[in-house]
Amino acid sequence: MTQKEFINKVNEARLDTNLLSDEYWATYSDPTTWQFWYLIALLIIPLVALYVLLNRKRFFEILFYGYTLHVLFTYFDAYMSRYGFWEHPYMILPQYPFTLSINASLLPVAYLLLYQFCTQQGRNFHIWLIGASALIGIGFVEIHRQMGVFILYEKINILQLHEGLLNFYMFIGNYIMGSISYWFTKLFLYFKHHTQAKI
Repeated sequence: MTQKEFINKVNEARLDTNLLSDEYWATYSDPTTWQFWYLIALLIIPLVALYVLLNRKRFFEILFYGYTLHVLFTYFDAYMSRYGFWEHPYMILPQYPFTLSINASLLPVAYLLLYQFCTQQGRNFHIWLIGASALIGIGFVEIHRQMGVFILYEKINILQLHEGLLNFYMFIGNYIMGSISYWFTKLFLYFKHHTQAKI
């Protein structure tokens, strides 16, 4: 098979998958389902909270942290979904099979408000991040599993641990991404302050 034939075959498979995804959404995840409206609420409510609670004096710093986290969550979720580690059976739009409301709103807003709180109050961000990551990665994920809006496959259990520890992987992942975003934001601030000092 030539390269062009291979690309065409991949493209045809992608189009078939898109049609299947559209059909699935229209059957199980459209606006007539409660799950659709639940995801809409998870998209809108955190954004309203962000609008009300955001420290506008540190607007760019805090939103930079949230945006970095959003990008990490979205790419990580896309990878894990694509390779069958987990699945989001409900979506707002079939064009975005990952959970737009969680990766673009709920998680970034929750973590960036935590970042804002800790940095304003002089609290140890990493200690609070452990608590938030445990609450979200273990508690929130388990609630979503029980509600059927998130499926975590056994394949993720790379260490062959008890099934109850699958949510522990989510906790670890959330903590790592929150920490990466924190240090990336600090690096951004370092460059910002040192560039301004030279001008």
